[in-house]
Amino acid sequence: MKKAAIIVAGGSGSRMNAPLPKQFLNIANEPILFHTLRKFEDIADQIILVMHPEWISFWNKIISDSDFKVKHSLVAGGNNRAQSVLNGLNLIEELCLVAVHDAARPLVSKKLIVSTYENALLHDACIPVVELKESIRQVLEDSTSLAVDRSKFRVVQTPQTFKSSVLKTAFQTNEFEKYTDEASLVEASGKKIFLIEGEVTNFKITSPEDLTLAQNLI
Repeated sequence: MKKAAIIVAGGSGSRMNAPLPKQFLNIANEPILFHTLRKFEDIADQIILVMHPEWISFWNKIISDSDFKVKHSLVAGGNNRAQSVLNGLNLIEELCLVAVHDAARPLVSKKLIVSTYENALLHDACIPVVELKESIRQVLEDSTSLAVDRSKFRVVQTPQTFKSSVLKTAFQTNEFEKYTDEASLVEASGKKIFLIEGEVTNFKITSPEDLTLAQNLI
């Protein structure tokens, strides 16, 4: 079965306190997006980059001024993540496996990407997760807190990968925009989500500290 990838790059990066959205910031002298797209280059048959419409011309200029050669389609994002993913999904016509990945996770390994595709083929829906290392507490409405057993929780990563028919069916609900990730939407449609072990280094760059760490790791 063919493989598609939807790379979501619609964030503003407000927590980065930078003049550009985080996906355009450099690590190892290249935009984060370059690193992320290259991870899918030899794996996915179709790569779709979803971007805020205000930044599309900026991205096209970056491409024209560089020797970046990863083939991809570009589509304007929506008002939220769910709408942006749907805009990308609408470019996929045939039955395939679809991986949805955050542009700001450039350190994902190709091994993990392949594993999500393989397990989505077997189980229809697959996401990588990592165990919590720190103790966690639930904050209650009366400002008190409650200790929670961390062994019962996992941190969710991307790529979240599905059979395209499963993901498209999930998006048919009128309430799809309320879901913050694709796995939650697919689960609400009645499908079980298969979990695989993620990678500690596959973190999402959201702060200056994350950027420094990614620079050191890459």
